[in-house]
Amino acid sequence: MKRTGAAPAPLEPTLDPPAIETFDEWDLGRPVLDALDTMGIVTPTPIQRLAIGAVLEGRDVIAKAETGTGKTLAFGAPLVSKMDTERKTVLALVLCPTRELAQQVAEELTKCAQNRDLRIALVVGGDPMREQLLELQKGCQILVGTPGRVLDLLTQRYLSFPWVEFVVLDEADKMFEIGFLDDIRKILEATPAERQTLLFSATYVNEVLSLAREATRDPVEIATARGAATVDAIEQLWVPVEARDKVRLLTRLLDASREEDTFLVFCERRTDVDELLREMKRTQHSVTALHGGFDQEVRFRVMGLFRERKIKCLLATGVASRGLDVEHVSHVINFGVPRELEEYTHRIGRTGRAGRAGIAITFVSDEDWRRWRPLLAGANWKITEVAPAALLDDARRRPARDTKPRNDEDSTPRSATGRGQTAARDSLHTRRVSSRRKRSPDGDFGSGL
Repeated sequence: MKRTGAAPAPLEPTLDPPAIETFDEWDLGRPVLDALDTMGIVTPTPIQRLAIGAVLEGRDVIAKAETGTGKTLAFGAPLVSKMDTERKTVLALVLCPTRELAQQVAEELTKCAQNRDLRIALVVGGDPMREQLLELQKGCQILVGTPGRVLDLLTQRYLSFPWVEFVVLDEADKMFEIGFLDDIRKILEATPAERQTLLFSATYVNEVLSLAREATRDPVEIATARGAATVDAIEQLWVPVEARDKVRLLTRLLDASREEDTFLVFCERRTDVDELLREMKRTQHSVTALHGGFDQEVRFRVMGLFRERKIKCLLATGVASRGLDVEHVSHVINFGVPRELEEYTHRIGRTGRAGRAGIAITFVSDEDWRRWRPLLAGANWKITEVAPAALLDDARRRPARDTKPRNDEDSTPRSATGRGQTAARDSLHTRRVSSRRKRSPDGDFGSGL
């Protein structure tokens, strides 16, 4: 594949999904339709309505879609439908940035293929290679893996892809951040040029978009409307705070929280996570960290502890959080301001899940303002500014949170515009500070701390 130095043309996606109400409207075949019915999946999501038809038609696809929007089935359902069960060689290759996400994708594809005689194999770093080789020797039509392990097996000639018909790059933006793009290019070069290529990514920086254009032929470009589903159930706040006071504010928020509250704190870089962890180890709370610098075994163990509610506060980079689907996260804290609005919506979408209420708080120092201002202006929903002291006062006043999902009658989303607000939230909003850029001269929290 040839690469040029010029910036690629902007993505020009189709945003409006077709009016398709059920999966039966596609020719997916009865085995796949029955599997979806068994999984309890009836109504296609927007990304599924946009992508499934194009995949069935044999088109290459460049899709912009966030985690949690149903993108696995957007490529998985038509992929499983098109597999030739008589052939016992790798026909489809799905690449994911992390072991955890690859495991989730493999599990979802296995459920979708439950009524078809298909084998799905998983090859990821952090697990013994011998066991994975034994699985490959049994033969499989769909191979799900991380780029590093797949390339390693290719280099050692345990794998080859002469008959691959489909290649899926899932979460391509995160593979770029981790540094996998060169590995992906080498893997693609080992597959037939006439393959069907599908890319799914939450964001498309120039490097990822260039790869997408290089790897596809006459692709269909699609995207789901950003942020709409993510933000409605989440109370969103931003706090002006001096950089030197961020650790103290986070500590006080943990002190003021309820016992059942669980915090997911995002930092920009691995070094930021490590530095914050050193500071937070001095507190009385159970705090640990997760980022790409840890080996797979450690990351897997940390994620398991977090899912089991044995960790009060998890510090992570945005990359590490991909594939982290934990329903009980009550608070998302942006300790560092995200680079893009899409990344912001992905982060805050880690809370407010399964009908639960969620709170997202962004710490904004003077140094963060240049990055935060365009995000604030670009959001077409309310993000409320609040003073640190008022934020802590509200945290102390909040009643015990119902940790069970609400039933259908009680599941009306709570937006920051006032719909379904609690008295505690109302009290917070009456204490909101103005949107003035100027702060108090001392920059302190005031009497609240």
